[in-house]
Amino acid sequence: MNSAYHLLVLFGSLALLMFLVVRGKSIFVVAPLCALLAVTLSGEDPVASMNGAYMEGFAKYVKDFFLIFALGAVFGKMMDDSGAAISIANRVGRWLGKERSCLAVVLACAVLTYGGVSLFVVGFSVYPLAVQLFRAANLPRRFIPAAIAFGSITFTMTSAGSPEIQNLIPIKKLLDSATGESLTDARAGWPASILVALFMFGVGQWYLERVLRNAIKGGERFEARDGDRVSVADGSQGPSFLAAITPLVVTLLALNLLPFACHQSAKLVDADAHPMLEALLAKFPEDGTLSIFLGIVAGLCVMRRRLPDVWGCFGDGFLNGLLAVGSTSAVVGFGSAVKGLPAFQIVLNWVTHLPADPLIGAAIAVAVIAGIAGSASGGQGIALPILKPIYIDELGVAPRALHRVVSIASGSLDSLPANGYLVMLIRNICGETHARSYGPIFVTTVLLPAAGTALAIALFKWFPSWQMM
Repeated sequence: MNSAYHLLVLFGSLALLMFLVVRGKSIFVVAPLCALLAVTLSGEDPVASMNGAYMEGFAKYVKDFFLIFALGAVFGKMMDDSGAAISIANRVGRWLGKERSCLAVVLACAVLTYGGVSLFVVGFSVYPLAVQLFRAANLPRRFIPAAIAFGSITFTMTSAGSPEIQNLIPIKKLLDSATGESLTDARAGWPASILVALFMFGVGQWYLERVLRNAIKGGERFEARDGDRVSVADGSQGPSFLAAITPLVVTLLALNLLPFACHQSAKLVDADAHPMLEALLAKFPEDGTLSIFLGIVAGLCVMRRRLPDVWGCFGDGFLNGLLAVGSTSAVVGFGSAVKGLPAFQIVLNWVTHLPADPLIGAAIAVAVIAGIAGSASGGQGIALPILKPIYIDELGVAPRALHRVVSIASGSLDSLPANGYLVMLIRNICGETHARSYGPIFVTTVLLPAAGTALAIALFKWFPSWQMM
């Protein structure tokens, strides 16, 4: 069998996966079935591949990231059940007014996402507010999914300091070969990240406002539905704005400032007199697990009376986390199964040996693999263990620059139609179809992050010192 046949099998199975997911089929079913089809048609042992590569990839992803997913889902469930998420969203909407309804939806999603709320919870929490704001401004509701997606999975999800999983995976994957310590942290490449985030926000918001105006000129207006929840709490029955943002602030501070403060304090402690304290401060974790946990504790402290069933809230949150990590792991398993196929090696050899700058090669590699995996976090989980020895150990790429570039790049091709979050957002939350809603989503979540990746690479080249920041 020649290379063309193997490539046809790989991309054919990927296309089938996307088609079935877009048609609403369960990712838990279609991912292993498409993996089985790919390995069988490639001449591999299907039983060995499914019991071996597929399940190994599935299980390893669960092992590495279940706690972060679960705590993030618990955090989001707490913010949802307590009314904190809708209080924040309502406050943003009141500040901006109905003439800026689209911007209000985008910023509400951005605040929640950058505060660590799960993407899935952001969609459910902000949608009722979006309906109210779009109705008041008489805007076409088919653009609600694009506004939510743009605010939640672009300029905040992969930015420096974000507690989202897409910004935390490189911390676990880019490790020193000798010591096993991480070569990066959540703030990696922050100067470039800030400029890229501002670029994506400005261009994306301009684009959404433009297509909304064009749709209105074409006669489109808001379409009311029988199932709409027309009223959204004004916040009088929920927590105050200060109480609502407290868990977000604690999470962000714990993720971005607490590790730095502990590491600096360790240098001041007498290691001989207080060895345990010095070791604790010096090895303070820089992943998001503890930060999100502290945010949950803070939320319980300030909003306990808003949570009549704490155990039920936590149980539902962990279940949501299990479903989220499971659905992502199913796609990662697909990627792991096809990773050993001849076609994948052809693609990998191409993207990792491009006659281009290493950061460009890494960005293309992660974007392509994330597209095959159908997930930014899943793509990073597959790509980084392969790319780290090539780009850091052999080519000497700065780990912090690589972290930021691959994080942004992973958020581009992952947002093709089969992306699990987008399928849920369009079909289940907003009640729309891909035909009506996906166009602006493609521009804001695929093309725009790709442009942001190019800008990040250019900034790291123009300002080399930023690669170490």
